[in-house]
Amino acid sequence: MTLNTIAQHVKNAATTTRGKIAGGAALLMGSVAAHAQTTGAEAAFTEIETAGSEMVGYAWPVVASITAALIGIKLFKKFANRAS
Repeated sequence: MTLNTIAQHVKNAATTTRGKIAGGAALLMGSVAAHAQTTGAEAAFTEIETAGSEMVGYAWPVVASITAALIGIKLFKKFANRAS
């Protein structure tokens, strides 16, 4: 068989009712298989989200202390300039 005859057979099979049903079933099974594989990605993103939330919890005390230090430095400079 040549490539043209194979292509013609595939075209004829795809245009019949049985071919359409078989093609739809194959697409359905392919989408089910693809959806089943995304659970690993979902688990990975959930783990990343959990780690990110934990890091944000660690960062807030640092952010608060840096902000307090910057405000303290600005107030010190302000009062130091007025005193001189």
